[in-house]
Amino acid sequence: MKIKSLLIKRIVSAIVVGSMLMGLGGCVADSIPSGSTSTTANEPNKTNSPVQASDNSVSADANSLLADSSLLDPANPVTISFYSYSLSYPTMRPGIEHLINEFNDTTGKEKGVVVAPVEDATFSKYQSDIAAGEKVNVIQHTFSTLDLSRQDLGLVAYEDIFPADEMTEHLSHMYENAIELGKLDGKTYALAFTFSTPILYINGKLFEEAGLDPNKPPTTWSQVIEYSKIIKEKTGVPGFGLAPNNGWVTEGLFFSNGADILNSDKTEAVFAAPEGVEAIKMWQEFYQSGAHAVGADTEVAEQFMAGALGMQLQSTSMLSGFKQASEAGGWELYGAEMPAFEGKTAIPVNSGSALAVRSSSALESAAIWEFIKFVTGPVGYTIITSEVGYLPLNKEIVNDPQYLKSFIDENPLMSTNLNQLTRLRPVTIWPADICIEARTIFNDTIVQAVTTNGDVSQILTEAQNRINELLK
Repeated sequence: MKIKSLLIKRIVSAIVVGSMLMGLGGCVADSIPSGSTSTTANEPNKTNSPVQASDNSVSADANSLLADSSLLDPANPVTISFYSYSLSYPTMRPGIEHLINEFNDTTGKEKGVVVAPVEDATFSKYQSDIAAGEKVNVIQHTFSTLDLSRQDLGLVAYEDIFPADEMTEHLSHMYENAIELGKLDGKTYALAFTFSTPILYINGKLFEEAGLDPNKPPTTWSQVIEYSKIIKEKTGVPGFGLAPNNGWVTEGLFFSNGADILNSDKTEAVFAAPEGVEAIKMWQEFYQSGAHAVGADTEVAEQFMAGALGMQLQSTSMLSGFKQASEAGGWELYGAEMPAFEGKTAIPVNSGSALAVRSSSALESAAIWEFIKFVTGPVGYTIITSEVGYLPLNKEIVNDPQYLKSFIDENPLMSTNLNQLTRLRPVTIWPADICIEARTIFNDTIVQAVTTNGDVSQILTEAQNRINELLK
């Protein structure tokens, strides 16, 4: 018994910190721990930035950056850099390294492209390296800070540097909802890469001990609350967990109840509407009922992996870790789609990252494009899904025996997640000038509203007013 307990603790400690990156829908300051160290592998040579940090134009001569594949030469390979925070996390690093090595050994070798990985543990190295004049080409970037980086760090739109016909053909194989996530002003500034939506994970053993059927999971929030109270009464442990500081799932609660975070042109915050207040009021009452787990995101995940929590709403990226924990703990893992409010449709949001790019020449653009096509193509997403744990956004490989069919068959929860893509709404991309401050206000407000006995309407309205002052 003591050995099994030790094994579970080791699994939890090895998995939780790395897997918490699924919540990178928030601004950088809210998502990445400060004080982390980062190292650089095969760091490329310095080069001048394609644009000044304050300039969001592509180049004085945009045509000079248009990819020209005829410039690629296997005998004289060009090196491009790939800044990745996933390389910093034990649960993701092997898969990302496999992805990069597979490209370098196949398409890269054939075309004359070498990708140099740069570990970016604090999600700030790419920013400091740009300022220092380093060659920063491809960035694993969060979604909601995209406009900020477009404004300050010289990101270029895919449409401005990649061949239009090749882009159209490549994107035709991807989920349309995923493609839209990285668009600003009608142009693609980042393409979805490591990506997930929330799954309602279920501890089958606790369900059965409570007299519930894990094969008939709750589909609405009222059912989740009902089941959670039964689990608490019958087993003594909380029935459900969603940390107030989760940083991304929260927006799905607003959307699912008919509320928005910002208006359509992002000139006004609107989350304190009656539908938004109703959603958070439900969560507040549930959180304080005794049937809901209490704690931060990592703490709630630890409870679930230790077998001490009936359900958790969490990212696909936790699937492999949860499976390992359930097998070590002697319980079976089940799952379902994100719950809905009564009479409404559940609208999940995305977590994860996208690939943003910078280029200083037609040659670099061509090399970057070869890498983008590979990692978001059939081979790339087979590695990402089976080894890292994120969704395959190339929709044709899911049922293809050459790629992911056997993996999806063995991991039905991945199909559950894929089913939600048709209802997906993008996580909010906050306007660049107010991004970090507004996102901090929003996140802190949700924690206050859920964890205290304060008036939810008043708390949300005050926060909304503060953000709208910033937007003026």
